[in-house]
Amino acid sequence: MTNRSTIAIIGAGRAAHVLGTALARAGYEVVAVASRKLASAESVATAVRDAGYARCLVVSVQGAADAAALVLITTNDGAIGGVAGEVSWKHGQAVVHVSGALGADVLAPAAAKGARVASWHPFQTLAGSARLDGATFGIEAGEDLYEELAEMARAVGGEPLAVPADARALYHAASVLACGYLTTLLREARRVWQAAGLPEEEGRRAIGAVAAATLENFRTLGENATVTGPVSRGDAGTVRLHLEELERVAPELINLYTAISRRSAVLASEAGRPTGPLNMWDALYGEFQGQVEKE
Repeated sequence: MTNRSTIAIIGAGRAAHVLGTALARAGYEVVAVASRKLASAESVATAVRDAGYARCLVVSVQGAADAAALVLITTNDGAIGGVAGEVSWKHGQAVVHVSGALGADVLAPAAAKGARVASWHPFQTLAGSARLDGATFGIEAGEDLYEELAEMARAVGGEPLAVPADARALYHAASVLACGYLTTLLREARRVWQAAGLPEEEGRRAIGAVAAATLENFRTLGENATVTGPVSRGDAGTVRLHLEELERVAPELINLYTAISRRSAVLASEAGRPTGPLNMWDALYGEFQGQVEKE
């Protein structure tokens, strides 16, 4: 095992809990946790102790910076720059945030004080039973710090990936589309199921199962082999039936359905499926939502 930096965490939300405990289980010395909410900091520190590093302490924000060679800032995005500016950092110390959308430049106040700055973002949902095995960690860092953060990613079961500053907003948008907005889409699928008068518990199970199978196919086969549904078959009659019923029971979902349906038609066409021309679909969608924006 190479020499590993001691780690302190500033911020005590879900990211601190998941990453702190994962690092402790991987053998890292997570020596301190700081948060403006004392109870939250104590909760994370307790979890870290239970995960394998018994000497984790609850300290002040400055105390966290003083306690470790590498400091993870796990606050919300809007607070990262403030933390970087209010703390006295040591020359050569690593100051690393875990935001997906922000680049390392948000830590410029720390860099101005001699710290090495970086971002280390788990491309993974941290809700529920968060799993880091196989998760990509998007890293923006100088060469020496990159290698240290890549080792951290691998130690918790992840895979490191260099994500430069100018790519981070789109990188994070991809994450939100695949996770946050996927959850929203599944929730709307469940609402449509219930609008049909079908039982909620069975809906959650059925929708979850088909979504899980689709995700597995996406992982192993790619999207071209996975795209399915009436649009991929050119079945305009079924799509019209969907839209008619949605217009009756959930008209607020018309725009969502037609937008996703059209993107599915584009994907199906790229995959060589018999989807039919886009102007046919646009004419159908236009009957329900007015003029559809063209490519």
